[in-house]
Amino acid sequence: MSISGCQKAQISPEQTSPAVNRAKTSLVLNNAILEQSNDRDNTIWKIKADNIVYSEDKQNATLKTVIGNLLQDGKTILEISAKAGEIKDNGNIIFLRDEIIARDTRNGTIVRSNNIEWRPQENVLLISQDSNDTLNGTHPNLEVTAAAGKYYTDIESLELEGEVVATTDKPALQLTSDRVIWSIPQDIIKSKTKLEIVRYQSDKTITDRLVADRAQLNLAENTAILNNNIELISLDPKLQIATESLTWNYENRIGNADKPIQIIDRDRQLSITGNQGRIDLQQQVINLEDGVQGINQKNLSQLYAHQLMWDITSEELEATGNVVYEQADPKINLTGDKAAGTLGDNNIVVTSDGNKQVTSIIDN
Repeated sequence: MSISGCQKAQISPEQTSPAVNRAKTSLVLNNAILEQSNDRDNTIWKIKADNIVYSEDKQNATLKTVIGNLLQDGKTILEISAKAGEIKDNGNIIFLRDEIIARDTRNGTIVRSNNIEWRPQENVLLISQDSNDTLNGTHPNLEVTAAAGKYYTDIESLELEGEVVATTDKPALQLTSDRVIWSIPQDIIKSKTKLEIVRYQSDKTITDRLVADRAQLNLAENTAILNNNIELISLDPKLQIATESLTWNYENRIGNADKPIQIIDRDRQLSITGNQGRIDLQQQVINLEDGVQGINQKNLSQLYAHQLMWDITSEELEATGNVVYEQADPKINLTGDKAAGTLGDNNIVVTSDGNKQVTSIIDN
């Protein structure tokens, strides 16, 4: 490291200081700048502190009121400040404490914490917290909190763990998990552990609650790709949806499933299952295909078809392709090419294109 005295309050990337042999300096420095270069003589970091006290072997130093810059190709990419700090291992490890603020100048992300281990040569900030505080990160339209984390400055990626909560304002969304990776330039959040996503209306009313084992959110496109043990609970309309794979546009409340998907309406005791499908909770329309089964548990009826469209509000459905309709009381079994009606009250019309025969069954 090199050392120089300084009277300025800020550190500029262009500011240089002549190298001084630390063996010839005092063990206590006031209002000084420290800097370190790599093996190519490129400055890696600069630190200004109001007070610097060196150990006897001058390998370590304690700092008070710290302002630091991390540089890349001569430009500042990270600005960091803290009330206190400590330099270890001849500048390869820097501990910062109390009211730490780290700002990435490239993407505008700000991380606040009370304990950071800064390893400039490894391009990483190791962030930990005590039981009385949490790590906090902010970015336009996103705020995250967690118990601990790592910020990789070379790839602009923030790894968070322990009671992670991420919230966005537009649209209003909250994600909770035990561990997430936030790739900031790509606007991507990934979680390989169980997570919950809650969507809100502008008045903070919950519209949807979703859980899954794994997920990837694209914040720029307002979409989430979810996998394994997915359950989506919609409060308006009141539905419970389960599948193993779902692409969910949480702004427009539209989901596409390329694996079997089941929709349950508990109030009306209806269950509809398809091998793949599309749900539009905003328009309250569901389209299922590749083999569909609809079950009325209350009135003991079933409908099978190749594909089905269900209007949730009106309860009306249209089914096409190898239609089979069965009911228990009175016992009826019908087949045809198309079906239309309402499954909730067993009011179904089955038609066949072959002979134009129409059969209507109404159970009062």
